[in-house]
Formats: sequence, structure tokens, C-alpha cells
Amino acid sequence: MNLKYQIRKLLMLEALWSFRLGGSLWVMFLGLRGFSLAEIGLAEGFFHLVSILGELPSGLAADLLGRKRVLAASQGLFGLSAVIMLFSKGFWGVLLSMGLNALGYNLASGTREALTYDSLLQMGREGEYLPLAARQNMVYRGGDVLVTLLAGVALALGWQICYVLDGAFSLAGLMLAANLTEPEIQSGEDNASRSFLAYACSTIQFLRLDRKAVGLMLFNAFVGAAAILTGFYLQDALPKAGTPAALLGPLLLMKGIGGILGSRLAPCLGRWSRPLGWGLPVAAVAAGAGLAFGDGYFLMALGGFLAGMGDDALELQVEEELNRRFPSSQRATLISVSSLCFSLTMVILSPLGGFLVAS
Repeated sequence: MNLKYQIRKLLMLEALWSFRLGGSLWVMFLGLRGFSLAEIGLAEGFFHLVSILGELPSGLAADLLGRKRVLAASQGLFGLSAVIMLFSKGFWGVLLSMGLNALGYNLASGTREALTYDSLLQMGREGEYLPLAARQNMVYRGGDVLVTLLAGVALALGWQICYVLDGAFSLAGLMLAANLTEPEIQSGEDNASRSFLAYACSTIQFLRLDRKAVGLMLFNAFVGAAAILTGFYLQDALPKAGTPAALLGPLLLMKGIGGILGSRLAPCLGRWSRPLGWGLPVAAVAAGAGLAFGDGYFLMALGGFLAGMGDDALELQVEEELNRRFPSSQRATLISVSSLCFSLTMVILSPLGGFLVAS
């Protein structure tokens, strides 16, 4: 394996994945097409329902069938979702597109991290995972920030052109994923000969025996949910706080910019002692949530910045620790379990947070 080219392809795939105008600005585009807020909310709910149901099967598929194939399939689903959204005229077409988009995220989630870690592990360089994961996360966050900044350009181009561009980027991503090298560590015939049920049972057995890994997943999910909900709250609270229209977009971007900085800081914090390296990001998320409920839109935006920074700084460190504990043959499945913990935490905390804020 040429690790240098493997890493370059993974970073390019990250950039293509993050820069999707239609996929990121879909709420705005559906509103412009005449869909009601109720229909948009149903589409969002359907996306998360499919995502929860597809999380574990996608991880199993990656471990059993190969990570490269599953990453290529995820890009194919992103492209198909864009094409369906481009040609759909009714709500059922929108739901189909959202469902395929959710499955695309499922197939990529866990698979990308597993392929990255095992590529390094095969070359005996797994100690470099945290800096590389930080670079990947910075590329993804940077693409997300850029898409938000280009919202006005996307509006001028029109939703049709944006979805055509999404389809083209997905096709490029599919070809790039197909040219990745499958790490030998997890591509043996041993996995392919096992049934999905037997594989799921062995994964449950691992989780039953390694309670610390389960605790780390839940801890990371809770902190991540707190940061995400802080960002959601700011979308509603900043306009009500009297934020000038010209500043609203830049202030909402502060959370994403904080995430980029948090990714940059994660390798540095990873060299510190565990209580300090993990405690500072948690404190940043807590302080950010507190500032978001304060007075003054600049301080509220600073809260979003701190929440985003702490979230990404902690997530990457926990991800590295979990990868050390996971067996290579089950890595994608177990990372999917971690993602599922986050989704379930959001299902619980989202309505609870909304109720507490409203009261």
C-alpha cells in the first residue's frame, strides 16, 4: 500500500463529501420550491428515522463486504439522491431522495474512519491516526463553512444547477473511492464467510465484555448532543436577540469555525494527561452552552464557537481511544454503534431541550 496516496485520496474524498450545495442547503431549496414547513419537517424526521435504522447494517456491510466498496456505494447513493431530488415534483420523491441521502451517510459513517485507521495500522503507523483524523475533520468542517458562505451564490445559480453539481461531485467521489486500497488487515475471507447474524452477535459480545468502550461512546454522545443542541438553539435565539441581518450568517458560522480549531487542537490535547486533555473540551462545551443563553449576540455567538471547538476536540480524542480498543474485523460496525448512541441521545435530548427552553 502506498500510504501517501491513500491519505491523499481520503482527504480528497472528504472534500467532495462536504461540498454539496444541494445536500447542505436543501431546506432553503425546498422552501423555494413551494413545500411547506410541515413537509420539510416531515422530510427531516424521515431522514433521521432511516439513519437510525440503517446505522448498524451499514457498519456490518463495511466489515463483511469491504470498506472501499461501501464507501463507493455511499457516493453512489448521494448521487442518486441528488438526481431524484432534481427530477422529483412531489413530496414522495423528496422523501425517497432524503432516505437515500440518509443511507449514503450511514454507509460512509464508520467506514471512512475504519478504513483510515486500518490503513495506518497495516503500515505500523496507527499512532498517526489522531493528527490525520483532525485533518480530515478540518477539511469536512471547512467545506461545510464554505457551503454556508456560498448560500447566496447557490441561490443565484438555482436549485437545479446545485443538484447537478452534487451529482457530478458524487460521481467523482465514487471513482475516487473505487481507487482506494483495501487494507489487508480486514479484507480476509474469514469475515466474508460469516453471516450478518453471527457477526452481529459477536459485536454484541464485544460490547458486553468491554463496558468501558460503551461508557466512552455514551459520554461522547452526550457531550456532542449538548454542542449540537447549542447550535440549534442559536439559530432560533440569535434573530430574537436583535442580531442584524448582515451579521446573522457570520455569527452562525462561528460554531463551524470553532469545530475547525477544535480539530486542530485535538492532536495537541491528545498528548496531555487524560483528565486535562478531555476535561478542557468538556468545559468549553459547558461554557459555550452557558454563553448561548446569555445576553448579547456576540457573546451568544462566542458560545457557539466554544461549543463547536470543544465538541470536535473531544470527539477526535475519544474516537482514537475507541479505535485502539476495537478489533479491526469489527471496527466499522462498532464505530456505527457509537454513531447510533449519538442518534439515540439526540432523540431523547432534542425534545427535552426544546421543552426546557420553551418553559
